[in-house]
Amino acid sequence: MIEKVLAGGGLAAAVGASTCCVLPLSFTALGLSGIWLSTLAVLAPYRIAFSIAAILLLGAGFWLVYATRGGLTEGAACAAASPRRATKGALWAGAGITAAVLSSGWWQQWIV
Repeated sequence: MIEKVLAGGGLAAAVGASTCCVLPLSFTALGLSGIWLSTLAVLAPYRIAFSIAAILLLGAGFWLVYATRGGLTEGAACAAASPRRATKGALWAGAGITAAVLSSGWWQQWIV
């Protein structure tokens, strides 16, 4: 359960961090434009906080999902359930968005 919360929180924080720079550029590349894109810049002062939150939440989520779990002890009823594909997908999507946001200063010079 906690893996899902961390994956969702990390994905939301990654999207929040991308609202000032990467998200408007992506919308423009897709042909979606308009005056409403300028309203996304309101969250620009919080980009660092969103980036830190995304890194921490995604790191904790990856640790919980992919950390090796100890073997069963003597007399244990059953093994713990493995994380679902959706949780792993959300973690990897959040990691991809976070990587794009954190490296945007480097690659945006060739796009703009």
